[in-house]
Amino acid sequence: MVEAAAPATSAAERHLDREDVEASVGTTTDDLLRQARGLHQSAHGGHGKAYQYFLRGFDAVHGADIAVDLEGVPLNEVSNVHGHGYLDLHFLPRELVTGATLRPGVATADVGDFGVAGSGSLDLGLAESGLHVGMIGSTARTLGASVGYRPATAGPGTFVWLDGTTSRGIGQSRAWRQARAGAGVQKVVGATELRAFVLGYAGRFESPGVLRQDDVDAGRKGFYDAYPGSGGGLSSRALAAGVAETRSGRWTSTTTIWAQLRALELRQDFTGAWEHPDTGDATLQTQRSASGGARWVARVDLGSAVDVRMGADTRLDTIHQTEAGIDLDGAVWEERIDARVDERALGAWASVPVELGPWRVEPGARVQGFQVQLDRAVDLGLGSGKARAVAPVLAPRLATALEVGPHVTLLGSAGRGFRSPEARGVEDRSAPISVADGGELGAEAHVSDGLELRGGAFGTWVSNEIRFDHAAARFLTTGSTRRLGGFGGFTARPIHALEIELDVTGSDGRYTATGELIPYAPRWLVVGSVALHQAITGPIVWTAGTRTTWLAPRAIPGGFASHASLVTDLTTRARVRDTVVDLDIANVFATRWRDGEFVYASSWNATDLSDPPALPVRHFTAGAPFEVRLGLGWVL
Repeated sequence: MVEAAAPATSAAERHLDREDVEASVGTTTDDLLRQARGLHQSAHGGHGKAYQYFLRGFDAVHGADIAVDLEGVPLNEVSNVHGHGYLDLHFLPRELVTGATLRPGVATADVGDFGVAGSGSLDLGLAESGLHVGMIGSTARTLGASVGYRPATAGPGTFVWLDGTTSRGIGQSRAWRQARAGAGVQKVVGATELRAFVLGYAGRFESPGVLRQDDVDAGRKGFYDAYPGSGGGLSSRALAAGVAETRSGRWTSTTTIWAQLRALELRQDFTGAWEHPDTGDATLQTQRSASGGARWVARVDLGSAVDVRMGADTRLDTIHQTEAGIDLDGAVWEERIDARVDERALGAWASVPVELGPWRVEPGARVQGFQVQLDRAVDLGLGSGKARAVAPVLAPRLATALEVGPHVTLLGSAGRGFRSPEARGVEDRSAPISVADGGELGAEAHVSDGLELRGGAFGTWVSNEIRFDHAAARFLTTGSTRRLGGFGGFTARPIHALEIELDVTGSDGRYTATGELIPYAPRWLVVGSVALHQAITGPIVWTAGTRTTWLAPRAIPGGFASHASLVTDLTTRARVRDTVVDLDIANVFATRWRDGEFVYASSWNATDLSDPPALPVRHFTAGAPFEVRLGLGWVL
């Protein structure tokens, strides 16, 4: 793709090919995003709900501050009822990801909505030709099967894929099942490469929600237990896209057209019966949307020192969303939200990379406009009625790199990221856009063929922070913030197939008005990993990886702090001719770690909803337990 040719703008930037994908720890596409330096994921909603993302001091909730696309198709959902920028990657089989580009920090000019804390691009295809047949099973009472095919004479973009998985999970309220299908076609016609693909997904899942720490301490609940009615949901998606990439002389362009149908239903309860003793506090959220858009990206080579990159994109979303209070039997007792939303986005950008000897500078800018039309039949606290607004934003961006020697490069970037207006916050003629102005200075040094060092410092100032209120069970805007931090690490390759990495990211994030720490976002994240890339011993080709993550205590509103956590995961693959054996171990040392911790009032009692309201206490979501997953496959 044209976008992939862009040079690095950060010493923390990362590019993955298919070998990197196979050696990286985890089994899902979401796990691949963990390869972004400085990023931590929380899966407290169970397998099926979008993960929560933390990057460089940002609690990016379910994707509000991280822009991710697939072959140019934006994957973040605007104005989702559960969270603006909702980023759900469960629909995309990891086997169909041929590569990824992961950029923490200031977005490049081609990145638009949600490019605040970072961005990522995923490449789609089936890397190896032939008939792929696989089976999986795990100690989480998981069974699955898959089949795929790519003709020997076709490129990675020509494929068919089908898989299905069912699991009861480890502990209570963790069952899930899903079915996925996909097909793609890749063909070259003259100077143009044409690609088209369609992906479909349907899933059902339970969510364990939170546990009160005092219930666990007293033995009333086990660490992996759940309260009745803690949550769950349904999720489905159908996505189709066509891509045309043309190369002619000094001109290269890529055009992407896409369309999507999406449905989501979420049940959640964080407080039991604290606010509503007679019915319980559970809520039911639904989202139905139809989306579509187009993207055009071009590059013109003007000579050895200058080229021009430019592009334009548009997106249309039609959404119907509801929220209701439900009792333990799932019956609706109160309608809280019933809204229809039409959102339109139109953007254009350009950048001009210039090379002046060892110095490269790339000024650029993006201009973006949003139109939001809201029709609220019901919205408790905000009232009913219609609203319509238009909101423009200008986002200048600058990247620079200087080779100060044969082995050392200094990199810098500065610019503005932004988050589109959330539809339910729109008033007539008023649609506030959240902007983030930031900058980064870093360096990378190639000490030898087998050792690379990197490090840098960054700062980001956000006009309006988003934070989840568990008592209200909704996301709230909470004011302006700033983040100052740094990163460092190394990559060592003692032998060709072996790669050892260490990455450290620290960030001090505070509200600018009060100096209060931004809650939930990690102040320190340390990740150590080892990857073995296709090592050969006799007839066996080995691929393996291990990852250890240390997550520092996180601030909790009210002056509290979470526990630190240390978790190690392992993956390995052995291939003998056409037979492939995969072994993945999550949480190798069976650590009972807390994925999230919160302090607020709740009242949980399965048999008596008339318990008196409780005082604020500590709650937590259990992190991933020890799990062994075994896969057996054939490529014929």
